[in-house]
Amino acid sequence: MKKLNVLVVDDEQGYRDEISEYLSDCGFSVNSAEKPSQALAMVASQAVDIAILDLKLPEMNGIDLMKKLLETDPEIAVIIISGHGDMDSVIEAMREGAIDFFAKPFDLIDIQYAIQRTQKYLGLQKQIGSIRKTYEDLLCSQQADGSRVMIGNSDSFRHILHLMKQVAASKNTDVLISGESGTGKELVARGIHNLSERKYCIFFDVNCTAVPENLFESEFFGHARHAFTGADASHKGWFEMANGGTLFLDEIGDMPAAMQGKLLRVLEERQIRPVGSAQKIPLDLRIIASTNRDLPELVKTNHFRQDLFYRLNKFNIHIPPLRERTEDIIPLLDHYNHQFSLAMKKPLKPISEKTQQTLRNYRFPGNVRELKNLVEKAVILANPADKYLKIKQLNSSFDCHDHKLKLADSDVLSLNQLEEMEKELIRCALQKAKNNKTRAAELLQITRTSLNRKIKKHNLI
Repeated sequence: MKKLNVLVVDDEQGYRDEISEYLSDCGFSVNSAEKPSQALAMVASQAVDIAILDLKLPEMNGIDLMKKLLETDPEIAVIIISGHGDMDSVIEAMREGAIDFFAKPFDLIDIQYAIQRTQKYLGLQKQIGSIRKTYEDLLCSQQADGSRVMIGNSDSFRHILHLMKQVAASKNTDVLISGESGTGKELVARGIHNLSERKYCIFFDVNCTAVPENLFESEFFGHARHAFTGADASHKGWFEMANGGTLFLDEIGDMPAAMQGKLLRVLEERQIRPVGSAQKIPLDLRIIASTNRDLPELVKTNHFRQDLFYRLNKFNIHIPPLRERTEDIIPLLDHYNHQFSLAMKKPLKPISEKTQQTLRNYRFPGNVRELKNLVEKAVILANPADKYLKIKQLNSSFDCHDHKLKLADSDVLSLNQLEEMEKELIRCALQKAKNNKTRAAELLQITRTSLNRKIKKHNLI
């Protein structure tokens, strides 16, 4: 470790000289000052790692001097010494940032040990800083990936970014993100996590539609060894795995009613008890839930608990569909064109104005996810002789249904129109997939569970 620079400030010359001489003999670089003004001048002109301050000083007391030193350099470690070791002074000194406190008279070797402990602490802080820098670089590299970057020019997009920044500053506020499938709800959730104090901890995502009801407690809460037949080892649940970070509950609207009640209790108590265990585990995490469904309507029809909805909906971010923020289409188009051309090592081909205008007029039922997939396919199919990415390549995925659905005169779609559009889109996907539900779900960019529910809803096949 490097040689530490120590500053000793005491108006009693005997203590000041004795401490300085002893620490110099121990191998530290030591400077001393009688008054706070002298100490502040020294810190302004040279680096100081550790300051040893007497509590009773002329001009100002040791705690006030500590505050000024830390304003100048927050990295200085401060040790307070005093001939009046009352508990109030100790508490105040530690609260304001001192790392140790010694009452006079004290053994000089104790000061030495305190500095050595501080030296290890400073080394550890630098290691943590290095780790954090590495992690920041990792975050930047993730954001350079198309699955992590957020692109847009619309007012709606800027409003979403503003809301993300606001709620990220609140460490524990739960968030509900609403919007159609493919609008980027998980991307917003990850963005909130990365903007918050929890960014150095885990972001754990759970698809609520993929959790069987009989495994809910074991998966979310974990279980102790021998909690049930086959439980040969203890198992950490998702809440515990996400502890300290963010738990993202995707498609919360599809969670069965029995699970909703158990989830509500955890959100209120902020603790869990693993299955088969008598010990409760406290939770310190943010919950972010997302849904593509109309939760207020599900509450009205008793398919979603009202109390859970209000608990989750403390802070809501709604992501409009791409058709309502057409200013974002071309920036997204350019981004994905560059991304896939680079990934596939193909020459970047421009997108003609005609193609851009066609895409501006397209309704994008699959939203940003559909746009991304269409551009990827276009880059794959592009020939060396092509001057532009062709519109035929971009619109071939759903050419079996009408792309030119128009808004009513009021520029507002009725619920019946939306239902009919969804029904037609599902019928088209099933037709293209020759009634293969797995393939149809892939075309629609939804889960097979969601597809089955929508097929039943619309009385298809």
